Formats: sequence, C-alpha cells, structure tokens
Amino acid sequence: MHSNHSDISQPNPKHRPSEGGARAASLKHVLKYTSIFGSVQVLQLLISVVRGKFTAVLIGTGGMGLSDLYHRAAELVSNASNLGIAFSAVRRLAMLHEAGQRDEAAHYVGVVRSWMLVAATLGVVLCLLCAPWLSRMVADTPIGLADFHLLAPVVALSIVAAGEVAILKGAQQLRALAVNATWSAVGTVVFTLPLYALYGLHGIVPAMLANAVLLLLLQLRVSARLYPWRIGFGRAFVSEGKQLLRLGMAYVVAGVVASGAEMLIRSFLVETASLAEAGLYAAGLTLTVSYARMVFVAMDSDYFPRLSATTDPIQMNRTVNRQIDVLVLMIAPFLIFFSLALTFIVPLLYTSEFLQVVPMVLCAIFYMFFKAIYTPPAYLPLARGHAATYMVMELTYNVIFATLVIVGYRAGGLLGAGVALSVANFMDLLLIGTFYSKRYGFRFSAHTMRRCLLQFMLLLCGVAAAWSEQAWMHWGVGGTVLLISCTASLLLLKREGGFQFNRKKTG
Repeated sequence: MHSNHSDISQPNPKHRPSEGGARAASLKHVLKYTSIFGSVQVLQLLISVVRGKFTAVLIGTGGMGLSDLYHRAAELVSNASNLGIAFSAVRRLAMLHEAGQRDEAAHYVGVVRSWMLVAATLGVVLCLLCAPWLSRMVADTPIGLADFHLLAPVVALSIVAAGEVAILKGAQQLRALAVNATWSAVGTVVFTLPLYALYGLHGIVPAMLANAVLLLLLQLRVSARLYPWRIGFGRAFVSEGKQLLRLGMAYVVAGVVASGAEMLIRSFLVETASLAEAGLYAAGLTLTVSYARMVFVAMDSDYFPRLSATTDPIQMNRTVNRQIDVLVLMIAPFLIFFSLALTFIVPLLYTSEFLQVVPMVLCAIFYMFFKAIYTPPAYLPLARGHAATYMVMELTYNVIFATLVIVGYRAGGLLGAGVALSVANFMDLLLIGTFYSKRYGFRFSAHTMRRCLLQFMLLLCGVAAAWSEQAWMHWGVGGTVLLISCTASLLLLKREGGFQFNRKKTG
C-alpha cells in the first residue's frame, strides 16, 4: 500500500550504504533514549506494583473509582486552562537548543514561565467555577463540592510543573527527566499510602496535592539551575506569547475533548452501573495502558524535538518509521507476555476482586499495539505547527472513542468496553495513515509494514492462547508464540540498530 523509503530516496546505488547507515544510526538513537527511559519505567513499574496493591487493599474498587474520578476532573480542568504551553514550548526550545542559541533560549524560557503562571492562575479560577458542575456529574458518589475546590491548588501546581518539564525536554535534559520521574514515583508511594491508611477516601485529594508539590520541586531543582528563574510581563510576553498560544490553544481544545471524553465515560459508568464498576474500568484501562507505556516514554522527550527539527520529507519519513519500528518491536513481546500472565498479575497488582477485568484487558490489548503504530505519525501536525489539523484529528478520535466505549459497555459490559478500546484505536490508525499520507506525504515503509504485520499475527495468536484454560494451549502454544516474537524483535533490533546481546565468551 505504501512505498518503501528506497522508493523516495535517491536511486543511485552509491547512496544505499549511507541510507542503511543512516537507518541504523537513527534506530540506534531511538533505542538509546527508549532504553534510558524504559529502564526508569521498569523501576517505576515495580514501585507502582507496591502502590497499586496497597491502594486496592486500603480503599478497594470503589475507592479506586473515586480516585480515578478526582484525577480525571483535575486533568479536565488542567487541560482547559494550561493554554497548551507545556507542549507548544518544546518545539521552539528544541530549535533554539539545536542551533546553540543559549541567550535566546534563556529569554524564551522566561516568556514560557510567565505564561505558565498566568495559566496556573486561570486553572485555579476555572476549578473553583467548575466545581458545582463537576460535582453534579458525579452526584451519586461521595464526592462533594468542597472536594473539587481542594483540587484547585493541585491543578495550579501541575500546570507550573508541566512548564518546567517542557523546558527540560526542549533543552534535551533527558537523563534529568528520567531521574525526576523515578523520584516522583518513589514520593508517590511515600505520601499516598500513609494518607490512604490514615484517612481512607478522604486522603485521596491530600495525596494528590503532596504529589503535585513534590513533582514541581523535582523539576525546579534541575530547570532553575539550567535557566535561573525570571519572569516578565512586558512587550515580549505578549508578542512572543502569540505564537506560543497559537499551537497551544489547539492542544488545549484537543486536551479538553480527550479529558471530557474520559470524564463522560466515568460519569456514564457511575450513573448506569456503580462507582465500583467505574473503578474496575479504571483498573482495566490502567492495566492496558500504564504497564505498556514504558515503551512510549521517550516520545515526548526525544522523538518530538527531533521530529520538530526535521524539515526534509525523506528524513521525516525515515524518522517516523524508525520510531514505529522500535515501538512495535518492543511492545509486541511485552503485550504477549502480559496477556499470558494476566491472571497472575491482577491479584498481584490489586486483589482477587479485580480478576473480573481480565476479559476486558485481553480484548483491549490491541489498543496499545495500534497505538504503537499510529502515535509517531500523529506527532506530525504538532511538529509542523499545524494547530487546526491536530485539533480536528483529536476531536474526531475522541468522539469515536467515547461513543464506541459507551456503546460497547451497553452491549457487553466491561468485555464490550475492552473490544471498543481496540476498535477505536484501529480506526484512529486508519484515519491517521490515510489523512497524513495526503497532508504530509507520510508513508509506512515496506520494512515497517512487514514487521507490524508479523508482530500483529503473533500477538493475535498469543491472546488467543491466553483465553484458553488448558495449560498446554495457554503456556505451550502461548509460550512458543512469545519466544518467536522476542527472537524476531531482538534479531531485527540487533541487525539494524546495533542492539547488543550480553553474551559471555566460552572456552
């Protein structure tokens, strides 16, 4: 369907070695930063196992549903008020950093910080104004109006922290971001569990506030050393802020639509089922998304700045396809293993009460596989500063997403919701692949398509084996499929990206 890179590259044979070398070099670069953040995510995964287990024991399914509603409400208000600056700033800062313009970057950081303070203030006001409406959306829960008022400082701190993260991303301080993420995960356990143990459901918002303070302090510890804190509201604040806000406002609209879709689904579940059912859905989505996201962690921090700095169409296609290769080759074996071990993982992470989400997660596994394919090209409009394109695509996806999940749940409960999650992302893959091929000339390379198809077929077989209760099918066939997937991924990563196996010499 789509042509290989060689079809759009120079046909002269003299160029082929350099193209192969460029492919290997770019793949090695993606692997490097994915491994840096991936190793941090492994540690965070272990920490989250501890946190999730104790959270499930301390506040149960209903408490997890309540916690999820709080987080979704804070996310909705934050997305509506952050002006999109945390995302739009990365593109400009990455360009200044790439060009070595240190003074210009320092000046721009001051503009970004000034606008983040404005956004944080807006977040507080909006949270207080929206509190009555949010409380009515979840009227059948223990959440009251005062609880949403208490989310205001959480929103403000989160917005300012997001600005500091954007500064570190633009300056390519990737290791610092990884270290901060690790300490943030540790701090979440230190603050959250004692508050849950002491106050139960009433400890959820205080825990969110403590975590928001910790995250901001961690980012400032690095960013303030890199760029001393300065703000100003003069002419530059307005003139340079216009471009910052132009792309940012599209990101705001997209974020509000996404958060609104998630909040709508939670409100629907609480209204038609129960708070516990909303908690089970949240746990199923967490299992589907959170433990596979370690593969995606380098996207915003490394891939987006690199893509933003790329202007050549051939290089753009190469950059996007290399990112897809790494994501698919790394995530497919993980998803197969996760499917096979799910009945052991769920009681380990939560309690046996949550085992009823296993069918939902098995159906939703493909959600993350499709996401691994479409996410790299989905960054193209943001990297090109095409705000309207990004906004329309996000709006379209979230309407499809919310509609399918609600319809799926009505038709088949949590199982139907799991199927809907996978279908929604498959439709997004088709939408992005079709539209961006016309808009940006993006093409899936033949190499990339073959790898995606191979790993998809293996994942399909792995999930089919995971459904079986017969040991020979579940572990025999499933284990064989997992071995083939791992071997194929490792061999391809070694051949094209310089991925090294740790082998000891014998004899």
